Amino acid sequence: MKVYGGDIMHGGLDSEKISCIEAILYSEDLNEATKQVASIGDSEMLYVLAANYNWDNGFSIPRAIITNNNCDMSTGLMMFYLSDGIRLLVDKESVEQSGLDEWSKFITEVYSKLEMDVFKRSSISYYPELTKVQLFKLKKSNPNIPGFFLDGIEGNDIEIPMI
Repeated sequence: MKVYGGDIMHGGLDSEKISCIEAILYSEDLNEATKQVASIGDSEMLYVLAANYNWDNGFSIPRAIITNNNCDMSTGLMMFYLSDGIRLLVDKESVEQSGLDEWSKFITEVYSKLEMDVFKRSSISYYPELTKVQLFKLKKSNPNIPGFFLDGIEGNDIEIPMI
């Protein structure tokens, strides 16, 4: 995990919380895993779960994360970028016409929730890893992109255990 400034939050996840995240990530019962995600009351757990999620496993868990009332803006923004949301910022029309219905619906929903400030604010930071060239092109092609999509969300960096 890169540190981009701010303080690092230590010790927020004890072994019980990490075990819960592992159980969700490695569960073979998708319905049970989705229920477990819905019951998480800790935004840091959702953040770590999202950071460790294997996107080859579909959108059920990510959808459960973004619909959890404890999902914060940093987690939403991270999920936006981890699910290749930059494609939406670059060319919204091609995303809508991609034929990847589940992905395009998910990415559009996350974008809308972020843009409409639906996610709660927390002390967790997230900074997208964009190159200077990507930033320049995005700002030039779409000057109306809300700043946090490009600059990130300030706060405390948390250590993300790789599970």
